[in-house]
Amino acid sequence: MAFDWIFFDCFNTLIDDFDQTGEELALLPVYSFPAEVGLYSSAAEFRQDYHSWRNRQWHSEHREILMSDRYQAVLQEKAPSIPFGEIETLAAEMVNRFRVCYQKSLRLPNGVKEMLQFWHGRVRMGVVSNFYIQEWPTELLESFGLRSYFDFVLDSAVCGWRKPGPQIYDVACDLAHISESDRHRILFVGDHLLNDVLAPQDLGMRGLYFDRSQERPSYAPPTEGVISISEWSQFRADFCESRLFVL
Repeated sequence: MAFDWIFFDCFNTLIDDFDQTGEELALLPVYSFPAEVGLYSSAAEFRQDYHSWRNRQWHSEHREILMSDRYQAVLQEKAPSIPFGEIETLAAEMVNRFRVCYQKSLRLPNGVKEMLQFWHGRVRMGVVSNFYIQEWPTELLESFGLRSYFDFVLDSAVCGWRKPGPQIYDVACDLAHISESDRHRILFVGDHLLNDVLAPQDLGMRGLYFDRSQERPSYAPPTEGVISISEWSQFRADFCESRLFVL
């Protein structure tokens, strides 16, 4: 085998969330709360503000911001006269609602357990995930019976840095005891073209795109030169030998 490690993304790679198209309707009780307490006219208005705030942060740096801090920042911008203690209380309720609503939306993609069973023992495996609640990727993988396949689970909330910044990949390589010169022995697999393929490749790893673009319209199709799969049943040793490592 031409690689020693597989690093997987978590959400919409190992665990699917929301509906089949990726629509966030499951979070309606979360986004509705600021409207319920009179800060917003509707859930849609809060969602728009939240996504606008988040996009501004993502374009500035790659530090992870916890979910409670995100909600506090958005609410404080909307209502700067409200005491911070009240903002903290509102944000905490939103996080509590998120925990309940988000977990109900989760499910396993077809074939993921069989794929992990195939690779288990052939290579070592880890998870490198963006998420904004500490340890939740670990807990959710455990709840679906997947945690035992992995040597480590690294999430951005614990790490402090998120993909595609280089810091979280560096931490993952340290956990795997892989030197910079040996990063070509790592295959990174995930559903986000930049975070899980292009950025790892820029750091010396190999990348495999789990292409969800046929079912999720917001997803980018694979670009020229990017090797991809669309079903977990495709990800076996013969595929890797014929497609990933022929050069």
